[in-house]
Amino acid sequence: MQNPGPSEATTTIRGIAEALAGSLSADAVGAILSEHVPDTTGHCGGCRFPTTASPVWPCRLWAIADELHRIGPTRRR
Repeated sequence: MQNPGPSEATTTIRGIAEALAGSLSADAVGAILSEHVPDTTGHCGGCRFPTTASPVWPCRLWAIADELHRIGPTRRR
């Protein structure tokens, strides 16, 4: 899966983040941001699948979590 282009990042990623804003805790968003970091090859260290290659960092999940962080406070659990 390829990383989103600029227009996708501003529309799709933002839309997903807005839809999830009320359902993910700040701790969950922080965990995603801290686990999905680049490895030594520039791929996402948090996206490890046994049958496919990890996406190039930043992965879409990190991009969504980053947008959630930018949107502001999420619901605390």
